[in-house]
Order: sequence, then structure tokens, then C-alpha cells
Amino acid sequence: MFLNKIVFAIFSGIFAHNAVFIHGEWHLHIPHIVLGHCFLSISTLGLIHWTDNYESLACSAQKTSILFALYLAALLTSMTTYRIFFHRLSGFPGPKLAAVSKFWHVYQVRFSTNYLLMTDLHKRYGNLIRTGPNEITIIHPRAIHLLDGWGSTTTKDVWYDILVPKMSVVFTRSEQHHKDTLKAWTQALSGKAMRHFNVRVSHHVNALCNCLKTRGNQNVNVNDIISQFTFDVMADILFSRSYNLLSTNGWHPYLEHRKHALPFLGPINDTTWIGHMMFCLTPFWKRVKDWFYMVSFCVDKIQERLEPKIDMAAYFIDEYHKLEGVYDLDKRNLHLQGTAATAVIAGSDTTRSALIAAVWFLTKYPGHVRKLFDEIQTVDINDPNALGTLPHLEGFIAETLRLLPPAMSGGARITGPEGLQVDDTLIPPGVKVTAPKYAVMRLDSAFVDPDEFIPERWYSRPELILDKRAFAPFSVGARACVGKPLAYAELRLVVAALVQHFEIDFAPDYDPMTMWRELKDQVTAQPGAVNCVFTERSI
Repeated sequence: MFLNKIVFAIFSGIFAHNAVFIHGEWHLHIPHIVLGHCFLSISTLGLIHWTDNYESLACSAQKTSILFALYLAALLTSMTTYRIFFHRLSGFPGPKLAAVSKFWHVYQVRFSTNYLLMTDLHKRYGNLIRTGPNEITIIHPRAIHLLDGWGSTTTKDVWYDILVPKMSVVFTRSEQHHKDTLKAWTQALSGKAMRHFNVRVSHHVNALCNCLKTRGNQNVNVNDIISQFTFDVMADILFSRSYNLLSTNGWHPYLEHRKHALPFLGPINDTTWIGHMMFCLTPFWKRVKDWFYMVSFCVDKIQERLEPKIDMAAYFIDEYHKLEGVYDLDKRNLHLQGTAATAVIAGSDTTRSALIAAVWFLTKYPGHVRKLFDEIQTVDINDPNALGTLPHLEGFIAETLRLLPPAMSGGARITGPEGLQVDDTLIPPGVKVTAPKYAVMRLDSAFVDPDEFIPERWYSRPELILDKRAFAPFSVGARACVGKPLAYAELRLVVAALVQHFEIDFAPDYDPMTMWRELKDQVTAQPGAVNCVFTERSI
């Protein structure tokens, strides 16, 4: 009798894989699957206890455990066999364990070093690497354009469901929803809006310089002071809120929660079903609570911002009202909340990493500082548009973004109905594809001396760029980051102000390679510690 149950358990495992789990997407249903299997185990225990005439509960539990173990073994064996030998990606090069399960990937990047893993895999396996059961990583000069360029038939991967049920123009997989809501972002960061915002950014840049001047020749934690600056800018431009962290040397709880939440997301960034499971089943865990605080902060601030003011939220709230009749109230509320979360994270964290890297490069290469200082004397350093005409400054910023892109791994996509052609290889339809920007923008097939910081390659030495398509820190096409104008304005204004007012040196006993050695890939780039001394120039 028990032998029949064993056969049935094994058959059930094989059936579950081939008839159920091999089809469709399950990332949003993981909690239900876990709870469903728990319920099934308890039901099986009760059934065995009843069919065995209520023999000891311990004996029934032992039999149930054996059956459940056999079910899981059959399920996993079926998955492994299929993925290694019969999957349509079985002919692509890559680590065998990566083909079996994404758990291999999670373990390899447990210290948030996906950018290093991708670089290493490219050296070992080439431009196309199988990095998951149904996943190909493309490290090729055209990769970003293939995924996001005009005419691309790819769609967004399950990663963009990370805020579900909330959504935004970025965190949505619906092309229609993206089109319906893109206009508000375009207006919020239009030339007209940016002229108003540039004045605000300049105000905060002055606050940054004043803060540094008060430090004298003391060691400055660049990571913290840039975090304060970008948070102040984001709160002002997005919500018309003045936290004045720089002038008061304050520290907002959001920054502390972000510091703890992102290390949780880093290793599972490419395996979002783990995140959804943790959000549902372990909401009491501190790292998950930190994530919830980040999102709730954004939601609370957008709800408070209902009175008319000139900021980005005004455009999003206007969009909220215009969508009445297109989406129901619940969906509009979730969209507004998701938009706020997107704007806060994208508006502060991405610029933060670029500014920290820019300070590091300014300190590491004083020769470029001298060129920048001479160059900015010819324009108004409070005008980002005027600064944008300076070739060495633009080259300096471009090289900073190339060597340390704010989003090092990039967004994942799913190939369209005709697949994706990369040179002579066709990636089948319905496959997850990624183009990690950190690795792509350091390709020696795209840049001469790709690991060297050479701003001149962007204006006076174009021969050092072999394939400009590899450079896309803000992506390209219809999916290009709409926040690019604001990011460039902040970078231009801050770099120009620091060069104008300070001579920068690394702090005594500080190892400059710390920034790279401790660099983490946690949704956005998280540079390691940068400690500097800012000495005011005598002008």
C-alpha cells in the first residue's frame, strides 16, 4: 500500500514540473505555492493517519516526510534533466550550475558583486552566456541597443514587478501603461521645468560647498555628504520639502533604511521571486521592514503633496487626475504611489553613486582638475546648460558614467516573438536577456584602454572609441531614463563648483582603492568609502 503512495509521489513531482511549473510565470505566486504545499503536506499527513487506522502520529509524520521528499526529489530531478539536456538554451555556453538554477547566481553574488561575476563570465565564455535556466547575458557593444533601442521587440522582465501592486512608468511591464504615463515624466523634466529646477539645484550645490568649507582641513566622508546632498535635492524638486540635511548635518531615517534594504536586494536582484516571497512571508524581518519603510516614505510624501506647488509631484498629481476614466481609483492610487517610489529611488540613489565616483576621479587625477578649472572660467558655473558646452567637463562626466554606471547590471528584458539576433546567433523567443552595463562599457572591442580614465576620448581623441553604441549609462530608445537631464544638471553643477572652490586630496591613511574594493551592485551602484580633504582655494 505504501509502495503505491511512493510511486504516486514520484509521479506527482514529475507531473508538477512538466504540466504546471514549466509553463508561464510564477514569481508573483511563490507565497501561494509555499503555503499550498504546506497545506498539501498537512492534508497528506491526515490522510495517511486515517488510512493507517490512526496508528501513531509520529509514524504517519515519518511517512509523510518520505513522500514529500520523494515528490521534491522527482520535481527537482525532472527540472534539472530538462534544463541541462532538453532546454532550447542547452547549446549556449555558461556554467552548468547556472543552467540548473538561479540559486547558483544568488550564491555567487551573495556579497553584491554581480558586476565582477559578469566580467569574469565574459572572459571565460564570450559575448553570449547562459546565466540562468531561461536566461542569456549579452556582453556585446550593441547589447543595450538590441534590448532597448528603437525597433526592439523585447519586453520588460519580471524584475519590473518588484513594486507590485504599485506601478509606475518604470516599474510596469505593460507597454500601454508605459505610454499612458510617460507624458507626466516628460513634462516634469522638460526644458521649461528644468529651468526652474536648475535654480533649486544650484541652491543646494551652494549649500554643499558651504558645508565643505566649514570642515576646514578635516577628513570628509564623501559618501555621507553626497547622500545628504542628493536627498535634499530630491526632496526639494520632487516634494517641495526642505530637509536641509547639509546645513544641519542631519541624517534622515530614509537614508538609514536604504542603507540596510539595498544589501538585501543586491544578491537577489536577478531573482525577484525570492524578494516577493520574503515580502509576503517574512514582513517582520528587519531588512524587509527597511524596504517597506523606503516605499512607505515615498507614498506618505506624495499623499501629503496635494496642494499646488511647482515641483515634479505637481505633474504626477495632474496626471493622476487626468487618468480618471482610463483607470479605476485603486489603480490610479497604486500608480501614483509607485511613481513616487520610482522618483525617490531613481532621483537620489543613481545620482549619488555618480557624484561619489566623480569626486574620486577628481581626487585621483589632479591633471584633469587643472583642465576643468581653466575651462569653467569661461562660463557661468551656475548654469548647467552653459557648462554642457565645455568639452572636457562633458568628457569627464561621460568617462565617470562609463567606468561606474549608476545601474551596473541594467534592466532585464524578454525576447520577442521572433527572438533576438546577435551577430550569427539567434536567441529564441521568450528568453530573459540582460546587458550588464558595467561589463559592456568596459569592452576592449568598444574602447581602447577600456579600464583607463581618459575624458579626452569623448572630444579630442575619438580614435579611443571603437564602438560608441556600447556607451549608454541611461539606456537608449523609448526606455531611456527620463531623469537624464536632471542627473546631468546635478553632475555638471557639482563638479564645476567643487573644482572652482576646492583643492581635493584623499584623506591621510585612506586607500584610494577602497571605493572599488568595496563597490556593491545593489539595484544601483553603491561605491565603497571615499574619504577626502577639501581645502578651500584662495581665489
